Amino acid sequence: MGYNGCENEICRPGLCDTGLLRYQEAVTAGSVPAEPTVRCAVELGLLEPVPGDPERLAPVVPTVAASRAMAPIEEEIAAGRRNLQTLAQSFESADEVFRAARAGQLPSSSILRGGDLIARTIDAAVTACQSELLTAQPGGRRPPQILATVVRRNLELLDRGVAQRTLYQHAVWTHPPTAEYIRKVAEAGGNIRTVDEMFDRLIICDRKVAYIPTSSEYPDEALEVRDPVIVWFLANVFEYTWARGTPVDPGVSKRPEAVVSEIEQSIVRFLVAGHTEEKIARGLGISRRTVAEYISRISRRLGSASRAQLGYLIATHGLLGDQEPAGPGCPCGQGGFHTG
Repeated sequence: MGYNGCENEICRPGLCDTGLLRYQEAVTAGSVPAEPTVRCAVELGLLEPVPGDPERLAPVVPTVAASRAMAPIEEEIAAGRRNLQTLAQSFESADEVFRAARAGQLPSSSILRGGDLIARTIDAAVTACQSELLTAQPGGRRPPQILATVVRRNLELLDRGVAQRTLYQHAVWTHPPTAEYIRKVAEAGGNIRTVDEMFDRLIICDRKVAYIPTSSEYPDEALEVRDPVIVWFLANVFEYTWARGTPVDPGVSKRPEAVVSEIEQSIVRFLVAGHTEEKIARGLGISRRTVAEYISRISRRLGSASRAQLGYLIATHGLLGDQEPAGPGCPCGQGGFHTG
């Protein structure tokens, strides 16, 4: 906007009262003297020098002056609108590509609810395995109907050349049907190891998709994980536990002595940490009665007359070795899915 030159008077935007008055005079008289008071009208293009007489100013038709003054601004606005439209089209194109790409991707994780849905989903993923199946199954007893189903699937995978590694707890040796199942799989080429304590249920197919429980409070829920970083982390957890497991020899019919020793060591650690027999049984996947029998044998061996004395004797006899007492939490949950 032009200089309005209207100090100490009421002004209109761009055109002062004095300038408007002088413009009116110029329209009436044909021209007015070129004075500082008319500067605002000159800058707006309403007054311009008379040809041959720069000391006087002649009026310009307002529409002509307006066209001259607003044309650059309108062009700038039009250019801005064109730029805005170009930006909008660019982002629309990017959004289409983004949505199309996301539509072709599976979500990084999704919750599966209901035993039937979990079983169908995991069965499809395991059947589609091409190179490797990693499985961790805490607890001791496996339901007979589950064993009948998974043994066929495991043998079919092995026939196709899919490598299988499965982790169980030592407690499986106390359940003959489960022990017989793992021997069959081991004889067919599956690698199976047992450990004293375990994290929780875990299934990893080709290191691309994993299945884990959501919570021990929701046994009929499982989480399907496809995020490569999380699957990589879960595979590392499996490998760490696998490294300390006891291999299953299909030619050995009875429980290895090392397994018995590890179970006793675990019970000792749980006892020193103050856990009840029931909690120890849940943690090791064995029955409370079996835990009581182990504790009774350990007590007789050490000459203990009470639980308090047993804890003292365990410590003084060095049965813990370099191991720390078991923590307050139960190491394994009760997830609602099975395989391997």
